[in-house]
Amino acid sequence: MLNISILSRFTCLLLLGCLSLPIASKAASIIDYPFQENSIAVCKVDLHKDQLQMFWRDERKNVFGKFGVLQQWLNQRGKSLVCATNAGIYEESLRPLGLYIENGIELRRLNVRKNAYGNFYLQPNGVFVIRGTQANIINTDQFAAERSMQWSDVTFATQSGPLLIEHGRINPMFSAGSDNRLVRNAICTLSINESALVFSRGPISFFDFAHFLKDKLNCTDALYLDGSVSRFYPGLASDIGPQFGAMIGVVK
Repeated sequence: MLNISILSRFTCLLLLGCLSLPIASKAASIIDYPFQENSIAVCKVDLHKDQLQMFWRDERKNVFGKFGVLQQWLNQRGKSLVCATNAGIYEESLRPLGLYIENGIELRRLNVRKNAYGNFYLQPNGVFVIRGTQANIINTDQFAAERSMQWSDVTFATQSGPLLIEHGRINPMFSAGSDNRLVRNAICTLSINESALVFSRGPISFFDFAHFLKDKLNCTDALYLDGSVSRFYPGLASDIGPQFGAMIGVVK
């Protein structure tokens, strides 16, 4: 059930014109949290009850690119989106920049490059992995070193960076008072069976975003997905702007 306070509702409407509607699902719930002068949307997912999936291209290999296109495609198959966001950093061609696995098929390879420009390459980066009713976030170096074990039975996976939280510890390269503030989104794990899609409706620094995830949500691990291009479904502004790459969302 969407639960938005008066303050966060005003912030949400002012910043991005989000739409406040009841959301029906088995367990997934969307809550807007007021945080500092911001409003942060959180969709909590119970993998025992919810279908958390990733989507990049349709059967004709056309990139979905926007939530509206994906929603229409799902509707034709008797399904619909509960909540969704973009699933990680991508290239200009809308291809995921790192590892991407969908329905057990590896569509993009693990990217182990370092010392390159961009948030993806800030260290450590990592991979969000779904195996049936379990999900976790794994450091890219560990994922590569334990390839045979880490890749078994993977249903969905997306690589991005940097890691915001690793094993309960906030990335030490983040600093308080940073003026690097953007709209940002992330995926975090609350337990082996619980995850959360998180979207900052207003600009926020890496430091503050990581502290929200750790202190307010109790995330054990968190992976940064993207910045100013990020959007969140549902919302009036969810399809405003250019296309992006893969998406991750709860389907009913």
